[in-house]
Amino acid sequence: MYNPLLEDLTKLKDADLESKIIDLSRKYSLAARFGYNDVVPQIVVILSAYRDEMNRRQAETLKKASKNSNRDLDGLIKVN
Repeated sequence: MYNPLLEDLTKLKDADLESKIIDLSRKYSLAARFGYNDVVPQIVVILSAYRDEMNRRQAETLKKASKNSNRDLDGLIKVN
């Protein structure tokens, strides 16, 4: 789900994004524990957006690493 008040996550550094995930996870735990039921769904939406961005970045990094490793194998396999 999209939150219009959420900043552009692509502009955040990885460390900042990770820090926000940790901080919001802590706030989620506190809100759930103390029964702030109207706040919990809002936290879940933003936390999901942060985690989705982190997963997108990790998938992109993995894809780039996979492309680079495939190039290294091209010289090892010879087909006649």
